[in-house]
Amino acid sequence: MKIGIPVLDNKGLESEIAPHFGHVVFLAVYDSETKSLEFVKVNQMSSGCSPVLALDEKKVDAIFSHGLGMNAIEECKNRKIILKTGDYRTVKEVVENLDFLEDLTESCGH
Repeated sequence: MKIGIPVLDNKGLESEIAPHFGHVVFLAVYDSETKSLEFVKVNQMSSGCSPVLALDEKKVDAIFSHGLGMNAIEECKNRKIILKTGDYRTVKEVVENLDFLEDLTESCGH
């Protein structure tokens, strides 16, 4: 599985999860098959969907977030990207708990 994770900075596995998905500058992309981690710079547009669009060429299966707005959720649905969440604060915590991530089913209200 390839999972995109919105982060505040590029500090490898120690990168902190960003609280606002639509305003991130970086996304971590972790591939559980190859155990590789890479970072994608997000070119912000006027839409909170910029992070979803930035992941298009990475072909992620899932996105981890503490919350997404309705537009971003719709963009993910259109791309058949699974949405996951959980009480994790760093990329390392997400990676170590991939089997325990919960389904993200509701918008954060944005």
